[in-house]
Amino acid sequence: MEIPMGNNAEEYPPTVIEILRSLYFSEDPLTSVELKEQLDKRGFSIDDRTVRYHLSNLEKEGLITRFGRKGVMLTVEGSEEARAIFVFDRIGLSSMETEMLIMKSDLDPCSNKGKVIVNITSVPEELKDEALSLLAEVSESNVIVSPLVAVLPQGKRIWNYRVPEGRCAILCLSSANYDVALRRCGVYVETVATGLFRLQGYKGKGFVDVISHSGTTLSPGELLIRGGFTDVMSAVRTGKGCVTAAIKTFPSFMYEKVVEAIKDCKNDNISGLFELGYLMPPKYQMSIKDRTRGYMLIFGGANYLAPLVECGITDALSIASGLYDIEDMRLPKEIQ
Repeated sequence: MEIPMGNNAEEYPPTVIEILRSLYFSEDPLTSVELKEQLDKRGFSIDDRTVRYHLSNLEKEGLITRFGRKGVMLTVEGSEEARAIFVFDRIGLSSMETEMLIMKSDLDPCSNKGKVIVNITSVPEELKDEALSLLAEVSESNVIVSPLVAVLPQGKRIWNYRVPEGRCAILCLSSANYDVALRRCGVYVETVATGLFRLQGYKGKGFVDVISHSGTTLSPGELLIRGGFTDVMSAVRTGKGCVTAAIKTFPSFMYEKVVEAIKDCKNDNISGLFELGYLMPPKYQMSIKDRTRGYMLIFGGANYLAPLVECGITDALSIASGLYDIEDMRLPKEIQ
């Protein structure tokens, strides 16, 4: 059987592509006036009526929904369509999505205030208590970035994610918040790989598998957890098991600044860093340029949610998928 080949982007005119791009990377609804302004910045000179015409067509196709005078947002179907259209924008060490979240996060680790980058899962409403009970156990371990979580009801939207009907969403901090904290200090960090890190006797034994972030649109941490390669619950309870960990690099001449920044932001709500060095040792190097770079190893923030996947409570997981106010997050045992 011959399958006709096509490209999602070819189905829409350039102006519509840019409208979808603006909506996909926006946390809030956008009006036709705001969309026109964004199109003007990108070199598309069209009037308000043309923007409204395109929005009307997108609404008929079920790709956007209106919020009165507040503007429009993508529907679930619209987000899926946009992800396909912008697939090549999402490839690499620091995708456009991740850069947007890092830029918009205003986390101040010293004061524990601001919006943090979060990982998201969803569980059936009737399994919420069981899920929180498991998370309460994991919250006391050292293989996570933060013990804080938040629970959102069905229908609630965060970035491009909408909580499915009959389920509640659970959020936890992503290791990308280290990128936010260091960027504030003028240090640009790259996450070059994520891998399975083996623990035995509650001590680290090193990586057993590694996936490079270069050339993929899927989060390696998400692949490892949803693929069934982790056993975080075993690591928490017995000290033996595989968890995810990220390898991040930075210019080695900024090592002292990184050390000072880490000292300043250390608190009970942000942790997970377990190795930091001036020069990356050969065993961690992914390419020749890594020989001159400093490095840090950080436990994956999604380790927190991994037991919910391992125990069959959910198979949903989305890493670094939105922003949420850290002041509205709590320990699992404090959530009703």
